Amino acid sequence: MPSLITSVLGGIQSSSASHNAANTLAGAYGTAGQTVTGAANTQDPLITNEAATAGTGVTNAAATAGTGVVGAAGTGAQNVVGAAGTGAQNVVGAAGTGAQNVLNSAGSTIAGLNPYASAGSTAAGQLSAATGPGGALNTPFSASMMESQDPGYEFQLQQGQQAMQRAQAAGGTAQSGGASKALEQYTQQTANTDYQSAFNNYQTSQNALFNRLSSVAGMGQQATEFGGQLGTQAAGTAGALNTNAATTAAGLNTNAATTAAGLNTNAAQYQGTTNTNAAQYAGTAGIQAQDLSSSNALSAATYLANSQVGAGKAIAAGDIGAASAWNGMLNGIGQAGNDIIGAGVASGGGNGSFLSNLF
Repeated sequence: MPSLITSVLGGIQSSSASHNAANTLAGAYGTAGQTVTGAANTQDPLITNEAATAGTGVTNAAATAGTGVVGAAGTGAQNVVGAAGTGAQNVVGAAGTGAQNVLNSAGSTIAGLNPYASAGSTAAGQLSAATGPGGALNTPFSASMMESQDPGYEFQLQQGQQAMQRAQAAGGTAQSGGASKALEQYTQQTANTDYQSAFNNYQTSQNALFNRLSSVAGMGQQATEFGGQLGTQAAGTAGALNTNAATTAAGLNTNAATTAAGLNTNAAQYQGTTNTNAAQYAGTAGIQAQDLSSSNALSAATYLANSQVGAGKAIAAGDIGAASAWNGMLNGIGQAGNDIIGAGVASGGGNGSFLSNLF
């Protein structure tokens, strides 16, 4: 027969043990949930801050790199444009110097031709005057020119007449008609011969004068024409040098401007791409960090809820265990009471049996 005291003590102990176990398990669940929640609360800001720090670092690095590339491109563009400008100036300056040298050389040559051109001009003037009305080359030969063209004519005629007269005197025929006629014929023949000779001399002199003047005039004309051609050629060469230099300089400046624009455009595109990629990286890092933080918070909340449910289950199980213990104790007490009552009836109601069964 179970002891009443044993049943009471056993029920109390079992109930207390159930409550203690349930409380301990519930406390463990609560501690675990708080630990997980605390860890999530601690790590989530760190994750978010690290992502923000990384995003800021990448964005700043991209900005620095973009600014550096743009600055370098700007400097390079300025250097290209400056070099092209210097080259263009050098080309134009060299062409100008070359053109001036060509003109100076032509001018020196033309200056050397000036005496010939001047002499030709003078000879041309003299030739024009001489061949003009009343000019030396436009005056017909006349008897008055005999002496100037044949200075020995008078002396020759005189000497011939005297010789004939001496011969006639020596032969005794000086006073005859035949002697006079012979002397007249000699005089006429001599005059005709010397006139033709003087005319020929006059013509030869005129031709010589014309040829000299024509030759000098032609030489002056050639000098003038050559000087004009040389001046024209020099001007054309100088103009071509300057034109080619200007074209080359314009090409250098245009190419330099195109290259500089390309450098600046590429640098701006690189800067824009770098900043965009950095912003995307920072945004992605922030989103991923936020996602991870949210996931951690959700997992911690889920774990905490599960812990709370587990703690509730533990407490419920403890309560059930305690209730079962109390139920067992009450059953034991009831059984003990039944046994006491039964024993008392069997023995005639003696107290000794009651106290014995009770303890």
